Amino acid sequence: MSATLAVLRKDLRLAWRDRSGWLAAASFAAISVLTYSFAFDLAAQDVRPLLPGVLWTTFLFAGIFAGGQSFQREAEQGTFDAMLMAPVPASAIYFGKALSNMLALIVVEVALLLLATILFDTTLITADLILIVAVGTVGYVSLTTLLSTLGSRARARAVLLPALALPLLVPLLIAAVRATGASLGEPAGTAPWTLLLVVFALWSSVGAALLFPMVVER
Repeated sequence: MSATLAVLRKDLRLAWRDRSGWLAAASFAAISVLTYSFAFDLAAQDVRPLLPGVLWTTFLFAGIFAGGQSFQREAEQGTFDAMLMAPVPASAIYFGKALSNMLALIVVEVALLLLATILFDTTLITADLILIVAVGTVGYVSLTTLLSTLGSRARARAVLLPALALPLLVPLLIAAVRATGASLGEPAGTAPWTLLLVVFALWSSVGAALLFPMVVER
């Protein structure tokens, strides 16, 4: 636990000092939502059926964009290899990095929900929706943190991470969009979408934690 907290504190300090990646992700998310708001004014009066897809597409692409920076700088400078040589479990490094990515992305997502509330005139800051966003964030950050390790040493890392992550994140995207629609009062069928989202989050977090030591040994 102490090693995980040490990695978490280090990554949060680095993220604060070099905020370019996270600021770029936040700018992308804000511009996307702003663009959608103008497009929806021309196309529809009631935008609530369209909001879940807009929000989660923006969340996922912003998360993948920012998550790609997780190991890149440390891999280039050689500090990631030094961390692996430290007498701590590899899983502690993974959990520290995943937690730092989750915290940073939740801040971006809450700010995006506030912006969308203003632009679309729809209340999006609710307990149900915040819970869905938090669970979904756990699911895709767990997976993208693991996959960014695979691409940290590749020359085409900017292309490799989305190519690996997006096909695996399709079930999460479907469940998150349907669960978000249900929280906004839209018909979502009888499937337990929130439960499916929780199952995916558990699967990705546990699976990534178990696979991380094997991935970094290669």
